[in-house]
Amino acid sequence: MITSLLVFVLAQSGRQRPVNPPAQPITDWKIEITTDGGITGGGNGGLIVSSDGSLVITFGAGSPKRCTYQMTSGELQTVDAAVKSARPTTWWECYSAADVSTHCCDLIRTTLSLSERNGRDVFITSWLTGMTSLPNDLDSIMNVLRGPGGLDARYRALCLTTP
Repeated sequence: MITSLLVFVLAQSGRQRPVNPPAQPITDWKIEITTDGGITGGGNGGLIVSSDGSLVITFGAGSPKRCTYQMTSGELQTVDAAVKSARPTTWWECYSAADVSTHCCDLIRTTLSLSERNGRDVFITSWLTGMTSLPNDLDSIMNVLRGPGGLDARYRALCLTTP
């Protein structure tokens, strides 16, 4: 039985984060991005992507609309490369400022869940939009998925035109 020693390092913001040895390559993964908050409280939608190439576009709370697609092999390779270069064991649980006086009623909170190995390893992190910078590996995943030229931008527009 292999056990790993979990060492904590105090981060600059005063939060603790685990430091683990590099993980084995990820081949089976699923990412779910959800949002909440904003003016309506329902966020601005989310998405689910999996290593099998499936992509689900969701809309804010209260909207039953969902669209399911199969990513192209190039899109899947791009997402897969971002996931494989990620170090989710180093992510903080929350990247929002601890000082809630800086939060406002119309901010949107994004929550990202990365499941690996059929859900045996799950990493969840969240942040308020525009309130903080994310680690490079997490930022890379978000750019591929929800950046200006990302999957969300392309497929959400297609989903909106589908009855």
